[in-house]
Amino acid sequence: MADGDAGRLTDMPSAPAGPTAGVGSWIERRAAIAPDRLALVSGGRSLSYAELAGRIRRLANGLRGLGVGRGDRVAWLGPNHPAFLEAFFASNLAGAAIAPVNHRLRPDEVRAVLDDTEPAVAIVHDVRGVDAMAGSVRRRIVVEDGTDEGAAGGLVYEALVAESPDHLIEASAGMDDLCMLPHTSGTTGAPKGIMLTHANLTWNVVNLLSCVDFRADDVTIAIAPFFRVGGTGVNVLPVLFLGGTVIVPEDPAPDELLQLMQRHRVTVGFGNPDGLDALVRSPLWPSVDLSSIRFVLTGGAPVPERLIRTYGERGVALVQGYGLSEAAPFVMVLDPARARDKIGAAGRPAMFVDVRIVDPDGGDAKPGATGELLVRGPNVMAGYWNRPDDTRRVLSADGWLRTGDAARRDDDGDLWIVGRVADRFVSAGLPVDPGDVERVLLDHPAIADAGVTVLPASFDGGSDAVVALVVLSEPGAAAEQDVLAFGRARLATHQAPTAVRFVDRLPRTSVGKLIRSDLRPLAASLPPP
Repeated sequence: MADGDAGRLTDMPSAPAGPTAGVGSWIERRAAIAPDRLALVSGGRSLSYAELAGRIRRLANGLRGLGVGRGDRVAWLGPNHPAFLEAFFASNLAGAAIAPVNHRLRPDEVRAVLDDTEPAVAIVHDVRGVDAMAGSVRRRIVVEDGTDEGAAGGLVYEALVAESPDHLIEASAGMDDLCMLPHTSGTTGAPKGIMLTHANLTWNVVNLLSCVDFRADDVTIAIAPFFRVGGTGVNVLPVLFLGGTVIVPEDPAPDELLQLMQRHRVTVGFGNPDGLDALVRSPLWPSVDLSSIRFVLTGGAPVPERLIRTYGERGVALVQGYGLSEAAPFVMVLDPARARDKIGAAGRPAMFVDVRIVDPDGGDAKPGATGELLVRGPNVMAGYWNRPDDTRRVLSADGWLRTGDAARRDDDGDLWIVGRVADRFVSAGLPVDPGDVERVLLDHPAIADAGVTVLPASFDGGSDAVVALVVLSEPGAAAEQDVLAFGRARLATHQAPTAVRFVDRLPRTSVGKLIRSDLRPLAASLPPP
């Protein structure tokens, strides 16, 4: 990407020949095949594919009437809601890209993302979202029922849908045009806009269907937040692509999610391990009927064996995998039949994904050695929005994406993600990948969660300390010496923790990833047990 091309797509190699219909037309085409099939359910309301297609057409025409056209962005700010999916497809149909914003950010952070995105229109869930925007957005549409235009400072979503014409729009976006512009979590710097094209999202679905058992009659539930790529890309878009049903919870509380899964006979799901563990802790877990569920995809953090075992006891397979937003997001998956033998493994790449593990010099790492994971395929992003230098740092001219994740391949050909390359530290003169240590600690029956960091020699007056921050399954379930002995018996000397700090919870992002930058100061602030 040339410096003068900031905010435009990089000159990427052409994607393999494939579908020519942009994402915006998916629901219309699915409605032509099976108009009466159930598409969306939320609260007491449900929409068939024909009804959903009609609402998308009207919203797309309404957006066009507000001046939204090809190359524009439509921002979304709010929790999961059916209106997001309507806005996603309608924006694409109008030629624009949907730009979801993390509504959990501070108001100044929301404004910074919006200033970077420069949306033509923003759709917000309620008035608080409008307040957070301040002057960042010129035209605003408010979803929350009962909000009038004067109070919200914007148009009313349902009124715009109802009053806009219902006629087909000739798709104006090509497969290489921008389709979605989410932002990174910002845990390692300012959030960066990720440019995902129609081709990226389409090939992501194709990749999932190539190795995951999605079916046309599937029912899924939207647990992960829509402002993350995985919130739609892992289970929602594949199910809608095939003509299945998506349940959008009004309340994301574990009790409510379990009741919805039982009531609607959910068949497939997706969630990070932390969220799936919250379901297990619900008082409804022992009695709720989960017999309809074939599998739940999970990733973003190591999956504890006890969680796989707990779901397995209810007849639900947890399918471990790996992805990242820059890959739209799916990269690889582990065969469920080997889940218990390969706790923590990411598996093998999808059909249209290539992977490499490289050493610091850029050459292929030796078998079994740890290196940086590179990913290439038609699902890989076009670049970072308005950040040509960042794009060049991670995306090579021949399409290889530097993930920043440390990985290794085992003798069976499965890949393991052992942490971030930048998180590797040295202990006793040897490198340690914290993910390797955490995976071992999670095998301890009393440990519910674990994070590993290193503190300098001044911490205890001796050598550098490998510190394990541990969340116990219940208070008092293990002592420090129990954890230390467990680690020494299973890890190399330089890897084994030399100190333990017990905490109630670990700092994690909304998708369950450890915020490793918080671990060291947290460990340093806590007294010995």
